[in-house]
Amino acid sequence: MMPLFAASIYFHLPIFLIVFSLVYSATRHDRWDRIFMEALGWGARVGGFLLMVGIGLYVASSIPDYWPYLLAVVLIVAVIYYGLPYYRRLRETKPATK
Repeated sequence: MMPLFAASIYFHLPIFLIVFSLVYSATRHDRWDRIFMEALGWGARVGGFLLMVGIGLYVASSIPDYWPYLLAVVLIVAVIYYGLPYYRRLRETKPATK
C-alpha cells in the first residue's frame, strides 16, 4: 500500500494549472474578462490533455500484454483525425482536369 504523502505531489497540480493559465493569458490580453476567459480555455485544454495521458497510462499499465494493439488503435485514430482534413484541403485546392 502506498503511503498518503507519496501521492501529495499531485495536490499541487491544480494550483500550478491555474497559475500557468492565468500568467499565459495575461501575456496575451490586457482586459481582465479576456484574461479569465483565455485562462479558462487554457486550463480546460491542458487539464484535458493531462487527463487523457493519465487515462492512457492507466489503461496501458492495467493490460500490459495488449499495449501494442492499443497503440496501433491510437495511431490509426490519430492518422484519420489529422489526415482527413489535410486530404480534404488537398482535394479542394487541386485544379479540375477536363
